[in-house]
Amino acid sequence: MSEGYYDVEISNLALIDACWGTSVADQVVDHVRMRLHHAGLRVTQESGRGGFRIVCNLRRPGVVDHRSLAELPYQLSAEPISIEIAANQKAAAVHAVVSWECDNLPRYRTPRDIQSDHQERWFAIYKSDMQIAAYVFRCMREGRLAPHWQAVCDYRQPEQVLYHEGLMRFSDVNEALAPDIVFPALERTGLASTFDWLMVSHVIGELEGDPKATLGVNISANSAHLRGWWGSVMGDLERRPAVARRLVVEITETEPLIHIEDAAVFARRLRACGAALALDDFGAGYTSIRHLMQLMPAFVKTDGSFVRRISRNELPCDVLPHLIGLIKALGGTVIVEGVETPGMADLAYASGGVWQQGYFHGRPDLVRTGTSCTSPRAFFHDY
Repeated sequence: MSEGYYDVEISNLALIDACWGTSVADQVVDHVRMRLHHAGLRVTQESGRGGFRIVCNLRRPGVVDHRSLAELPYQLSAEPISIEIAANQKAAAVHAVVSWECDNLPRYRTPRDIQSDHQERWFAIYKSDMQIAAYVFRCMREGRLAPHWQAVCDYRQPEQVLYHEGLMRFSDVNEALAPDIVFPALERTGLASTFDWLMVSHVIGELEGDPKATLGVNISANSAHLRGWWGSVMGDLERRPAVARRLVVEITETEPLIHIEDAAVFARRLRACGAALALDDFGAGYTSIRHLMQLMPAFVKTDGSFVRRISRNELPCDVLPHLIGLIKALGGTVIVEGVETPGMADLAYASGGVWQQGYFHGRPDLVRTGTSCTSPRAFFHDY
């Protein structure tokens, strides 16, 4: 019998062991092993502690659902593993960061990198980050964290909406955790791609339920490649062009876009499906002009700091027009973010920013308002 195999590993096991002890690490290994068996997979060999080998019959490819395998690591990573007793803390949990070696994932920063990044502080930082991540995933399951929609509006006709961006927000207005705390923690724990998978799945579901909506979803730079879960998502989008052409994928660079070649292939496949790519926070994050030229996004969102600082006379008034002119010269449609007042809206428009986003045009809300464009593809630039 001809057989092949997939190797899977718990990539943050050493960190869990160091932070919570061997008994918790063993609990994590047992949990993942149990879930692999419950998924109907044949686990015949372990490759070291925290490593598993999944065997499949190459002559009967239907025995292993490759699409399910592509998403299973993210399903496992999203599951909380309770450590209340070991941590002596109510609702304490950890997440196993599970990855398939066969996917040959591009090596972005891994959970282990936190040790070298933060030296002696890594222990406390990782424990804190993991508890934040566990809390976030628990809130998602319980419906206490959900997409709130913020419109990208036409300055001349504010009721005209290019698309609605989905921003994850807590339902409790008194929630202390802010996005600028949550998302770096997800990046540092290696759980950002798992969070992105859940978010993209949710937004595609919203598009299927509302044929008039055009929606944007944020993904980490670490998710901008075709390995892992994106393969099956792209296949779905290719089969459902009516959904794909109403989807805008925004790359948010809370981490550097290290593997630009992989991201460029991802961008081309996304465009071929009919969906659109947007670059977020341009001018202030890690994105460079080289990235802009290689990714060729349909939309480029200027960082909100530009319009705020110019409105306070902290930057020369010609900075924003020059930035917008550069983006347009390279073929992108500009969206000015951070528009909070009528004066900012006027300033952004005078600088060339017709499409705007910010509190002036509406705060993120569970209910989408405004009239969506028939199709944002009317504003896309073909490459």
